[in-house]
Amino acid sequence: MKETNDAFLYKGVPYAPVSFVGQAAGKSVGWDAKANTVTMNSNGTGAIGESTRLTALKIDTVHGFNSNTFQDGWPSGSFVAGGVVYDHGLGYNYLKSIYDSRFTSTQQSFTMNLDGKYTKLSGVLAVDDHSPNKTDEVFWLFKGDGKVLFNSAHLKATQTQQIDISVKGVKKLEVEIRKVSRKEKDNNMWSFFGNALLQ
Repeated sequence: MKETNDAFLYKGVPYAPVSFVGQAAGKSVGWDAKANTVTMNSNGTGAIGESTRLTALKIDTVHGFNSNTFQDGWPSGSFVAGGVVYDHGLGYNYLKSIYDSRFTSTQQSFTMNLDGKYTKLSGVLAVDDHSPNKTDEVFWLFKGDGKVLFNSAHLKATQTQQIDISVKGVKKLEVEIRKVSRKEKDNNMWSFFGNALLQ
């Protein structure tokens, strides 16, 4: 096996770096050099070491339906993509608006006040393994104070993208999920931003 810092599957079993797993589980990860041991600790709040879960903030649904917005999992269980479980994050499960450059927003848009307190936003963007619509693609758009910070890759079921976005000085964060294809008539497409952390 080759050395890697990425998550991977080996004989049907998922493997990931301890630091990523610990952070995703809401724990701070450290190294005790004397004991030659990795340590994981949690303070039991929305704060994770020096990080804060995005879902610990007040999230407003600007466009879309509150009934289709989910925090920290679906009613049926955790967010899952590529067989990997994500225990926290933001999800939306009724993506119907096709992206068109003539429009500046979509029906699936959320805002959070960061008040310039953070420098980085990280996590995993995905379409859930259990999404009924497995063919169409979506992408995520992140704006800080009205300026585009990041556009994700086009993703469909089981696909993921790890992101690290600079949010230094950003007071208001806007997050949009946009559907970019309509091969299936089914709008019931589940997409999520898993293990979303602010630092």
